[in-house]
Amino acid sequence: MVLDKCRRLAPVLIIAALGCSPVAHPHEASVPSAPPKPIAIATTSTLASLVTTVADGHLQVRSLVPVGASPETYEPSPQDFVALNEAAVVFENGSGLESWLSKLLANAKKAQVVVLSDALPRDVSHPGGEQFTNPHFWLDPHYAALYVDAIENALASVDPAHAAAYRSNAAAEKKKLRALDGWITREIATIPEGQRAMIADHDAWYYFDRRYGIEDVGAIERSPRREPSAADLAALIAQARAHHVRAIFAEPEFSPRLAKQLADSAGIATVTDLYDDSLGTTPELSTYDGMMRHDVNTIVQALR
Repeated sequence: MVLDKCRRLAPVLIIAALGCSPVAHPHEASVPSAPPKPIAIATTSTLASLVTTVADGHLQVRSLVPVGASPETYEPSPQDFVALNEAAVVFENGSGLESWLSKLLANAKKAQVVVLSDALPRDVSHPGGEQFTNPHFWLDPHYAALYVDAIENALASVDPAHAAAYRSNAAAEKKKLRALDGWITREIATIPEGQRAMIADHDAWYYFDRRYGIEDVGAIERSPRREPSAADLAALIAQARAHHVRAIFAEPEFSPRLAKQLADSAGIATVTDLYDDSLGTTPELSTYDGMMRHDVNTIVQALR
């Protein structure tokens, strides 16, 4: 009788056991996981913003230099070597901005390296016959548009499946840059002509000033890590007075000490929140367009 009872219970136990076991959907095992997106690395957050607008999610976009740090004085980390080894494409500004990069690029064996300043006309150079080229081309939106063209071509090369999307995104970004250029022109025109003159803490604004008719009187630090002498500061103070400069412009990634010293000596204001090498940490400063609009508003308010 016990044996008969066990025989009757056996099918029930088997069914119960099956009911408690996970059952795979017939299609789940055949669905392949999505391949990882290619990695695009830009040296700075400002350049990464332009790459992001063209990539529009089809690639992973990363920046080597953290937000708030200067690419001209940056010290690479071991993580940077690892990141470059994983990259499909690396965007650098070139023209001497990232002097530390060449050693890292030896580790980026599979990456296509794009020097964005190579996209500019060969006659673009720093004035005065100096031995170095001012690398801050992107602060002129006309040059930023040429960067966008180079970014589009590079992304299409490493990811041809989305070439049409990159072409469309680049066209939209260049349209946005033309609108930005027109807006900047109108804003700068509100500054009285006799007050359109700038001194900055480092030599970043020459191309912007040239484009929009602002006199580039000088910079406190003409080259990275080289503090001015007492004679240099005295000459800048005299220049500030002679050209009726209304403010000295500094940036968050640099100490404002020398800018404040110069401004106090010249009897003018100090502005400490211009951005160029790096984006800011707030949402409105998280894109190239947002950074430029903030900077223009800041310059216009100080000079007008």
